[in-house]
Amino acid sequence: MMQQVIAVGTNNHTIISLHGTGGTATSLFELAHILDPKATKIGFQGEVNENGMNRYFARYPDGSFDLPGLDEATQNLYDSVIEIAGKVGLEKNNLTIIGYSNGANLAKNLLKNFSDLPISTLLLFHPSPINSDKKFKRQSGVNVLMTSGKNDSYISESQFKELETSMLAALINVETYTHDQGHQLTQEEIEQAKSFLLQKNGGF
Repeated sequence: MMQQVIAVGTNNHTIISLHGTGGTATSLFELAHILDPKATKIGFQGEVNENGMNRYFARYPDGSFDLPGLDEATQNLYDSVIEIAGKVGLEKNNLTIIGYSNGANLAKNLLKNFSDLPISTLLLFHPSPINSDKKFKRQSGVNVLMTSGKNDSYISESQFKELETSMLAALINVETYTHDQGHQLTQEEIEQAKSFLLQKNGGF
């Protein structure tokens, strides 16, 4: 089980959050609260240290990534999600995963390593192109929103489009949102994610 912090909510919706580089288990709790103030929030903390900053898998000095480490972290995340779902009796349509940057890349890799995930919604804020040769697996009923900035230094507009195309090829229900800024989250982006979540789940 990954290191985690839990804030128990009052409805039947659970949001699992995966922070960006340098974040902590609770870094996205404020965002999760905006998305659904009544949801239970579970934050997983990355266990890889990069110059004092938490990550879920290593990034090498040349900018490449530890792909075996990514797969190990993805398996750990999957096992943790399955264990949590079993403990609290979660139904699939009540489980959302949100990830930003490094956390979005970890969440995205779930879609490549496992099929028919027990997840309703994935909100991927500013993912990057990692192991692009590995195909996405088909998912049943998983709704994905990916966001990016047109001036994001970690991903080009064409690479972001390629990500969307690759998901669509696997018959994944994916929508995208882009803004004119860089790698940072914007208020409009968060509002778009909230609307997407409500639209796909119809309230909790």
